[in-house]
Amino acid sequence: MTQMAQTGATATATSNRLSVNLSPDVAQALRTYVRERGLTVTEAIRRAISLLIYIDDAVRKRDAKILIAEKGEMRELVFFQ
Repeated sequence: MTQMAQTGATATATSNRLSVNLSPDVAQALRTYVRERGLTVTEAIRRAISLLIYIDDAVRKRDAKILIAEKGEMRELVFFQ
C-alpha cells in the first residue's frame, strides 16, 4: 500500500486531495483567517505549509533564529524538534 493510500489521500496528475481532522478551535480560526483575507481554505493551507517548511528549513539547516518585534520589544520564537 502506498503512503497516500495509508493516509486516505487521493492523487491525480495535478493535485492531491487530503482529509484532515481539525479541532473545533482550529477549524474556527481557519474559517476566520480565510474570511478576513478573502482566501480559500486550500490557499490558506498552502501558505501555512509553505511557511512551515521555510521556517523549519531555516532553523534546522541554517541555524537561523526567528525574531518578532512587538511594541519595541524583540522576542525569539523557539521551535522544538
